[in-house]
Amino acid sequence: MKALHRLVGVLMVVGGCAGAIACAWALVDPSIMAAPTPLGAFEPPSPRWRAALGLVVSIGLVLFGSGRLRHRELP
Repeated sequence: MKALHRLVGVLMVVGGCAGAIACAWALVDPSIMAAPTPLGAFEPPSPRWRAALGLVVSIGLVLFGSGRLRHRELP
């Protein structure tokens, strides 16, 4: 079970790093993140806002996968 937990943590760190790199690139060049067509009355947020949200989520994924955001284990 410990090995599975460690494997999931490593996958989260790798995926979070890849997402952070992609979102940081999208902050610099927002044309790589095309805006979706609006489905209703609301306009989608700009590509820079979506890239910034993705960057925050990716950093959170890296921190959680590395064990820095986990709660302490109870006795």
